[in-house]
Amino acid sequence: MSGYDIYGALGSPYSLKVRAALRAKRLPHTWTGMTAEDRQHVMPNVRAQVIPVIHKPDGSWTNDSTPFLLSLEDQGRALVPGSPALRFVCLLIEDMADEWFMKAMFHYRWFYEDDQEWCANWLMYDSLPNVGRQGVETAAATIRARQISRMALVGCTPETAPVIEASWKRTCHALEGMATGPTRFLFGDRISLADIALYGQLKVMSVDPTPMAWLRAETPYLYRWLDLADDASGLDGDWLPEAEALSSAPVRTLLLQAGDTYLPFLKANADALAAGADTFSVTIEKARYEQGVFKYQAKCLDTLRAEWFGVGAAGRAVIGAMIGEGARILE
Repeated sequence: MSGYDIYGALGSPYSLKVRAALRAKRLPHTWTGMTAEDRQHVMPNVRAQVIPVIHKPDGSWTNDSTPFLLSLEDQGRALVPGSPALRFVCLLIEDMADEWFMKAMFHYRWFYEDDQEWCANWLMYDSLPNVGRQGVETAAATIRARQISRMALVGCTPETAPVIEASWKRTCHALEGMATGPTRFLFGDRISLADIALYGQLKVMSVDPTPMAWLRAETPYLYRWLDLADDASGLDGDWLPEAEALSSAPVRTLLLQAGDTYLPFLKANADALAAGADTFSVTIEKARYEQGVFKYQAKCLDTLRAEWFGVGAAGRAVIGAMIGEGARILE
Protein backbone atom coordinates (compact mmCIF):
# COMPACT_ATOMS: atom_id res chain seq x y z
CA MET A 1 0.00 0.00 0.00
CA SER A 2 1.60 3.25 -1.15
CA GLY A 3 -1.25 5.75 -0.80
CA TYR A 4 -4.32 6.62 1.23
CA ASP A 5 -7.58 4.72 0.76
CA ILE A 6 -10.65 6.87 1.34
CA TYR A 7 -13.95 5.16 2.08
CA GLY A 8 -16.69 7.76 1.90
CA ALA A 9 -19.84 8.89 0.14
CA LEU A 10 -20.66 11.52 -2.45
CA GLY A 11 -23.39 12.80 -0.14
CA SER A 12 -20.96 13.28 2.76
CA PRO A 13 -19.36 16.74 3.05
CA TYR A 14 -16.44 15.44 5.10
CA SER A 15 -15.75 12.70 2.56
CA LEU A 16 -15.55 15.28 -0.22
CA LYS A 17 -13.42 17.51 2.00
CA VAL A 18 -10.80 14.77 2.49
CA ARG A 19 -10.81 13.77 -1.17
CA ALA A 20 -10.40 17.38 -2.34
CA ALA A 21 -7.58 17.91 0.18
CA LEU A 22 -5.62 14.88 -1.01
CA ARG A 23 -6.14 15.98 -4.60
CA ALA A 24 -4.89 19.46 -3.79
CA LYS A 25 -1.88 18.05 -1.97
CA ARG A 26 -1.17 15.73 -4.93
CA LEU A 27 -0.88 12.71 -2.66
CA PRO A 28 -1.63 9.25 -4.05
CA HIS A 29 -5.00 7.96 -2.92
CA THR A 30 -7.98 5.88 -3.92
CA TRP A 31 -11.65 6.72 -3.52
CA THR A 32 -14.31 4.15 -2.68
CA GLY A 33 -17.95 5.13 -2.42
CA MET A 34 -18.68 2.94 0.58
CA THR A 35 -21.57 0.51 0.19
CA ALA A 36 -23.44 -1.28 2.96
CA GLU A 37 -21.29 -4.32 2.23
CA ASP A 38 -18.07 -2.28 2.51
CA ARG A 39 -19.17 -0.97 5.91
CA GLN A 40 -18.98 -4.45 7.39
CA HIS A 41 -15.20 -4.63 7.02
CA VAL A 42 -14.33 -0.91 7.13
CA MET A 43 -16.25 0.51 10.10
CA PRO A 44 -14.90 -1.92 12.75
CA ASN A 45 -11.51 -0.24 12.26
CA VAL A 46 -12.66 3.06 13.82
CA ARG A 47 -14.36 3.94 17.09
CA ALA A 48 -16.79 6.63 15.93
CA GLN A 49 -19.07 5.24 13.23
CA VAL A 50 -18.79 8.20 10.87
CA ILE A 51 -17.30 8.72 7.43
CA PRO A 52 -14.98 9.14 5.70
CA VAL A 53 -12.76 6.36 6.95
CA ILE A 54 -9.14 6.57 5.78
CA HIS A 55 -6.76 3.63 5.61
CA LYS A 56 -3.26 5.07 5.85
CA PRO A 57 -0.08 3.72 4.22
CA ASP A 58 1.23 2.58 7.62
CA GLY A 59 -1.80 0.32 7.99
CA SER A 60 -3.64 2.44 10.59
CA TRP A 61 -7.15 3.85 10.22
CA THR A 62 -8.73 7.21 11.07
CA ASN A 63 -11.93 9.15 10.41
CA ASP A 64 -11.54 12.60 11.99
CA SER A 65 -10.88 14.80 8.97
CA THR A 66 -9.21 17.82 10.57
CA PRO A 67 -6.53 16.10 12.69
CA PHE A 68 -5.87 13.73 9.80
CA LEU A 69 -5.33 16.51 7.27
CA LEU A 70 -3.23 18.60 9.67
CA SER A 71 -1.00 15.56 10.21
CA LEU A 72 -0.24 15.65 6.48
CA GLU A 73 0.98 19.25 6.34
CA ASP A 74 4.55 18.09 5.79
CA GLN A 75 3.45 15.92 2.86
CA GLY A 76 2.66 17.29 -0.58
CA ARG A 77 1.58 20.89 -0.82
CA ALA A 78 0.69 22.77 2.35
CA LEU A 79 -2.97 23.63 2.88
CA VAL A 80 -2.40 25.96 5.84
CA PRO A 81 -0.57 29.29 5.43
CA GLY A 82 2.76 29.50 7.26
CA SER A 83 2.07 32.85 8.91
CA PRO A 84 0.87 32.25 12.50
CA ALA A 85 -1.90 34.82 12.04
CA LEU A 86 -3.14 33.36 8.75
CA ARG A 87 -2.81 29.85 10.15
CA PHE A 88 -5.22 30.75 12.95
CA VAL A 89 -7.67 32.44 10.59
CA CYS A 90 -7.58 29.44 8.26
CA LEU A 91 -8.22 26.98 11.09
CA LEU A 92 -10.99 29.12 12.59
CA ILE A 93 -12.86 29.29 9.27
CA GLU A 94 -12.27 25.59 8.66
CA ASP A 95 -13.68 24.76 12.09
CA MET A 96 -16.68 27.02 11.54
CA ALA A 97 -17.38 25.24 8.25
CA ASP A 98 -17.19 21.82 9.88
CA GLU A 99 -19.18 22.55 13.04
CA TRP A 100 -21.53 25.45 12.25
CA PHE A 101 -21.88 25.71 8.47
CA MET A 102 -22.76 21.99 8.39
CA LYS A 103 -25.98 22.73 10.26
CA ALA A 104 -27.29 24.39 7.12
CA MET A 105 -26.45 21.26 5.13
CA PHE A 106 -28.32 19.08 7.64
CA HIS A 107 -31.21 21.54 7.93
CA TYR A 108 -31.86 21.89 4.21
CA ARG A 109 -31.46 18.18 3.62
CA TRP A 110 -34.04 17.04 6.17
CA PHE A 111 -36.33 20.06 6.70
CA TYR A 112 -37.92 20.41 3.27
CA GLU A 113 -40.00 17.53 1.88
CA ASP A 114 -38.52 17.63 -1.63
CA ASP A 115 -35.01 17.54 -0.19
CA GLN A 116 -35.87 14.73 2.21
CA GLU A 117 -37.04 12.48 -0.60
CA TRP A 118 -34.24 13.37 -3.01
CA CYS A 119 -31.44 13.03 -0.48
CA ALA A 120 -32.62 9.84 1.17
CA ASN A 121 -33.03 8.13 -2.20
CA TRP A 122 -29.65 9.40 -3.39
CA LEU A 123 -27.81 8.25 -0.28
CA MET A 124 -29.35 4.79 -0.39
CA TYR A 125 -28.75 4.44 -4.13
CA ASP A 126 -25.04 4.90 -3.50
CA SER A 127 -25.03 2.62 -0.46
CA LEU A 128 -27.09 -0.24 -1.91
CA PRO A 129 -26.05 -1.01 -5.48
CA ASN A 130 -27.90 -3.74 -7.37
CA VAL A 131 -30.97 -3.86 -5.12
CA GLY A 132 -33.26 -2.14 -7.61
CA ARG A 133 -35.44 0.91 -7.28
CA GLN A 134 -37.87 -0.63 -4.80
CA GLY A 135 -35.04 -1.77 -2.53
CA VAL A 136 -33.44 1.68 -2.62
CA GLU A 137 -36.66 3.51 -1.84
CA THR A 138 -37.63 1.14 0.97
CA ALA A 139 -34.26 1.71 2.66
CA ALA A 140 -34.51 5.45 1.95
CA ALA A 141 -37.73 5.69 3.96
CA THR A 142 -35.89 4.29 6.98
CA ILE A 143 -32.87 6.61 6.71
CA ARG A 144 -35.17 9.58 6.13
CA ALA A 145 -37.11 8.91 9.34
CA ARG A 146 -33.92 8.36 11.33
CA GLN A 147 -32.27 11.58 10.19
CA ILE A 148 -35.39 13.65 10.76
CA SER A 149 -35.58 12.27 14.31
CA ARG A 150 -32.06 13.62 14.99
CA MET A 151 -32.75 17.18 13.87
CA ALA A 152 -33.56 18.66 17.27
CA LEU A 153 -30.43 17.12 18.80
CA VAL A 154 -28.18 19.00 16.36
CA GLY A 155 -30.21 22.21 16.54
CA CYS A 156 -32.19 21.95 13.32
CA THR A 157 -35.80 22.74 14.29
CA PRO A 158 -38.57 24.91 12.86
CA GLU A 159 -37.64 27.51 15.48
CA THR A 160 -33.95 27.62 14.51
CA ALA A 161 -34.53 27.31 10.76
CA PRO A 162 -34.53 31.11 10.13
CA VAL A 163 -31.26 31.51 12.09
CA ILE A 164 -29.54 28.70 10.24
CA GLU A 165 -30.66 29.83 6.80
CA ALA A 166 -29.77 33.48 7.42
CA SER A 167 -26.32 32.54 8.70
CA TRP A 168 -25.66 30.23 5.74
CA LYS A 169 -26.72 32.87 3.22
CA ARG A 170 -24.50 35.44 4.95
CA THR A 171 -21.51 33.14 4.46
CA CYS A 172 -22.42 32.37 0.86
CA HIS A 173 -22.64 36.05 -0.04
CA ALA A 174 -19.15 36.56 1.40
CA LEU A 175 -17.85 33.62 -0.60
CA GLU A 176 -19.45 34.97 -3.76
CA GLY A 177 -17.18 37.99 -3.27
CA MET A 178 -14.21 35.64 -3.10
CA ALA A 179 -15.31 33.72 -6.19
CA THR A 180 -15.48 36.95 -8.18
CA GLY A 181 -12.44 38.59 -6.56
CA PRO A 182 -8.83 39.03 -7.62
CA THR A 183 -7.71 35.65 -6.24
CA ARG A 184 -9.15 32.17 -6.63
CA PHE A 185 -9.28 31.30 -2.95
CA LEU A 186 -9.56 32.94 0.47
CA PHE A 187 -5.84 33.49 1.07
CA GLY A 188 -4.54 33.83 -2.46
CA ASP A 189 -4.24 31.62 -5.51
CA ARG A 190 -3.46 28.51 -3.44
CA ILE A 191 -6.34 26.54 -2.00
CA SER A 192 -6.41 26.25 1.79
CA LEU A 193 -7.95 23.90 4.32
CA ALA A 194 -10.57 26.58 5.02
CA ASP A 195 -11.58 26.71 1.34
CA ILE A 196 -11.78 22.93 1.23
CA ALA A 197 -13.94 22.64 4.36
CA LEU A 198 -16.40 25.19 2.98
CA TYR A 199 -16.34 23.40 -0.36
CA GLY A 200 -17.23 20.06 1.26
CA GLN A 201 -20.43 21.41 2.79
CA LEU A 202 -21.43 23.41 -0.26
CA LYS A 203 -20.72 20.71 -2.80
CA VAL A 204 -23.33 18.34 -1.42
CA MET A 205 -25.77 21.25 -1.04
CA SER A 206 -25.22 22.15 -4.68
CA VAL A 207 -27.17 19.05 -5.69
CA ASP A 208 -29.81 19.10 -2.92
CA PRO A 209 -32.92 20.76 -4.44
CA THR A 210 -33.59 23.77 -2.18
CA PRO A 211 -30.04 25.04 -1.56
CA MET A 212 -29.07 24.24 -5.16
CA ALA A 213 -31.80 26.55 -6.48
CA TRP A 214 -30.77 29.35 -4.10
CA LEU A 215 -27.06 29.05 -4.91
CA ARG A 216 -27.67 29.14 -8.65
CA ALA A 217 -29.92 32.18 -8.36
CA GLU A 218 -28.13 34.21 -5.69
CA THR A 219 -24.46 33.20 -5.76
CA PRO A 220 -23.89 31.76 -9.25
CA TYR A 221 -20.12 32.24 -9.28
CA LEU A 222 -19.71 30.54 -5.93
CA TYR A 223 -21.71 27.68 -7.42
CA ARG A 224 -19.25 27.49 -10.31
CA TRP A 225 -16.27 27.85 -7.95
CA LEU A 226 -17.12 24.50 -6.37
CA ASP A 227 -15.79 22.65 -9.41
CA LEU A 228 -12.57 24.64 -9.14
CA ALA A 229 -12.16 23.57 -5.51
CA ASP A 230 -13.15 19.98 -6.21
CA ASP A 231 -9.84 19.23 -7.89
CA ALA A 232 -7.12 21.83 -7.42
CA SER A 233 -4.31 19.38 -8.14
CA GLY A 234 -3.30 21.23 -11.28
CA LEU A 235 -3.59 24.76 -9.88
CA ASP A 236 -0.34 26.43 -8.87
CA GLY A 237 -0.34 29.60 -6.83
CA ASP A 238 0.89 31.33 -3.70
CA TRP A 239 -0.53 32.72 -0.49
CA LEU A 240 -1.05 36.47 -0.33
CA PRO A 241 1.12 38.47 2.09
CA GLU A 242 -0.44 38.45 5.54
CA ALA A 243 -1.66 42.05 5.59
CA GLU A 244 -3.19 41.73 2.13
CA ALA A 245 -4.95 38.46 2.95
CA LEU A 246 -6.40 39.89 6.16
CA SER A 247 -7.65 42.98 4.35
CA SER A 248 -9.80 41.07 1.86
CA ALA A 249 -13.55 41.60 2.29
CA PRO A 250 -14.49 37.88 2.30
CA VAL A 251 -11.98 37.05 5.05
CA ARG A 252 -13.03 40.04 7.13
CA THR A 253 -16.70 39.10 6.78
CA LEU A 254 -16.06 35.51 7.81
CA LEU A 255 -14.01 36.61 10.83
CA LEU A 256 -16.79 38.94 11.96
CA GLN A 257 -19.28 36.11 11.55
CA ALA A 258 -17.08 33.82 13.62
CA GLY A 259 -17.03 36.47 16.33
CA ASP A 260 -20.75 37.11 16.54
CA THR A 261 -22.01 33.63 15.66
CA TYR A 262 -19.63 30.69 15.84
CA LEU A 263 -17.55 31.54 18.91
CA PRO A 264 -20.63 32.40 21.04
CA PHE A 265 -22.13 29.08 19.90
CA LEU A 266 -19.01 27.19 21.02
CA LYS A 267 -18.89 29.03 24.36
CA ALA A 268 -22.56 28.36 25.13
CA ASN A 269 -22.02 24.66 24.42
CA ALA A 270 -18.89 24.50 26.60
CA ASP A 271 -20.58 26.38 29.45
CA ALA A 272 -23.57 24.03 29.33
CA LEU A 273 -21.31 20.98 29.42
CA ALA A 274 -19.44 22.39 32.41
CA ALA A 275 -22.76 22.95 34.19
CA GLY A 276 -23.93 19.40 33.46
CA ALA A 277 -26.79 20.53 31.22
CA ASP A 278 -28.14 18.47 28.33
CA THR A 279 -29.07 21.42 26.11
CA PHE A 280 -28.18 25.07 25.71
CA SER A 281 -29.55 28.17 24.06
CA VAL A 282 -27.77 31.27 22.81
CA THR A 283 -28.68 34.42 20.91
CA ILE A 284 -26.88 34.52 17.57
CA GLU A 285 -27.68 36.11 14.24
CA LYS A 286 -30.16 38.24 16.24
CA ALA A 287 -32.27 35.23 17.17
CA ARG A 288 -32.46 32.40 19.70
CA TYR A 289 -30.70 29.17 18.87
CA GLU A 290 -30.94 25.92 20.88
CA GLN A 291 -29.49 22.41 20.63
CA GLY A 292 -28.13 19.50 22.63
CA VAL A 293 -24.61 19.69 24.06
CA PHE A 294 -21.69 18.06 22.22
CA LYS A 295 -18.38 17.17 23.81
CA TYR A 296 -16.59 17.32 20.48
CA GLN A 297 -17.48 20.98 20.01
CA ALA A 298 -16.04 21.79 23.43
CA LYS A 299 -12.83 20.16 22.21
CA CYS A 300 -12.98 22.42 19.14
CA LEU A 301 -13.04 25.51 21.36
CA ASP A 302 -10.08 24.25 23.38
CA THR A 303 -8.12 23.66 20.17
CA LEU A 304 -8.89 27.12 18.83
CA ARG A 305 -7.82 28.70 22.12
CA ALA A 306 -4.50 26.88 21.96
CA GLU A 307 -3.97 28.06 18.37
CA TRP A 308 -4.94 31.61 19.37
CA PHE A 309 -2.10 31.89 21.86
CA GLY A 310 0.31 30.66 19.23
CA VAL A 311 -0.40 33.75 17.13
CA GLY A 312 1.47 36.25 19.29
CA ALA A 313 0.26 39.46 20.91
CA ALA A 314 0.55 41.67 17.82
CA GLY A 315 -1.30 39.20 15.62
CA ARG A 316 -4.00 38.67 18.24
CA ALA A 317 -4.60 42.41 18.40
CA VAL A 318 -5.09 42.66 14.63
CA ILE A 319 -7.28 39.59 14.26
CA GLY A 320 -9.15 40.26 17.49
CA ALA A 321 -10.23 43.65 16.19
CA MET A 322 -11.70 41.96 13.12
CA ILE A 323 -13.45 39.26 15.13
CA GLY A 324 -14.93 41.81 17.49
CA GLU A 325 -16.28 41.17 20.99
CA GLY A 326 -16.29 37.44 20.34
CA ALA A 327 -12.51 37.41 20.43
CA ARG A 328 -12.72 37.50 24.22
CA ILE A 329 -14.06 33.94 24.09
CA LEU A 330 -10.64 32.83 22.85
CA GLU A 331 -8.83 34.22 25.89
